[in-house]
Amino acid sequence: MFGFKLANKPADKEHPYGHARYEYITGIIISLLILSMGVIFTKSSIEKIFSPEEIVINVATYIVLIIAIIGKLIQMFVYLDFSKAIKSETIKATAIDARNDIITTSAVLLSVIIMGIFKINIDAYAGLIVSIFIVISGINTLKDTINPLLGVVATKEQVEEIKSKILSHKEIRGIHDLVIHNYGPQNNFATVHTEISADMDILIAHDLMDNIEKEVKEDLGIDLTIHMDPLELNDEKTSRIYQKTKGILKNFDDTLKMHDFRLVSGETHTNAIFDIMIPYEKNYSEKELINILKDGFKDEEIKYYFVITIDRPFY
Repeated sequence: MFGFKLANKPADKEHPYGHARYEYITGIIISLLILSMGVIFTKSSIEKIFSPEEIVINVATYIVLIIAIIGKLIQMFVYLDFSKAIKSETIKATAIDARNDIITTSAVLLSVIIMGIFKINIDAYAGLIVSIFIVISGINTLKDTINPLLGVVATKEQVEEIKSKILSHKEIRGIHDLVIHNYGPQNNFATVHTEISADMDILIAHDLMDNIEKEVKEDLGIDLTIHMDPLELNDEKTSRIYQKTKGILKNFDDTLKMHDFRLVSGETHTNAIFDIMIPYEKNYSEKELINILKDGFKDEEIKYYFVITIDRPFY
């Protein structure tokens, strides 16, 4: 509750993007508490293995454990529903904490039943198994709450929503360099490059970009900033060289994506300037790609130089 109170503070001079990331910090604290409890339980269980204590079991033991499990089940489902509704990692971490309580209490109930039937004390061993589970759960929850602070790739659904919204305008020929980041679960920002015809009137193009930015804000709740890239759609030479370059790269590795293509012609040679997006699992160098393209263009009468900027995918 304290974390949500801080996260709800409005933007100010020092924090122009608001304070919503306090929610992530709260989630980290909860994850550390889960992890700490797991470590404490592990230590306690190991000590009890070597120094077992007598366990007193009666009807009240069963009643208390069953009530605790039912209560925590209700709590967990409520937290999970809330976390999905408002996309909150903090409430999700709290739901996981409730789930851990259910598992812990269920393990206690099972061990109590076994001890009551077979008259053997397995309390410490059951506790150790549960403790290890809680430690692993704490580590995973900590990872989930740290990731948004570090910055993670956008979800496929989020990317598709933005793409479909932008490409619904027939004037937009393509998009690339889409970057999405946030300053809290409900505080999303994005930048994107859109491809339009170089013949399009600049004032009309600017008005179109303004309208798209407003649509994305109203419909998706994302503050979008658009950069325009003009395409020479009616230039036969540019179109031919573009298609040839694209074909060479596709034959080499069809996971490579090319954009921002343009030609700058001179008296002795022509520069082909463009960006190539390379997946993280590939490690092609700029020199390696240029050599492949030079080999593919050796039959051309004009000499082509390739000026490449290597991009990595953000989604």
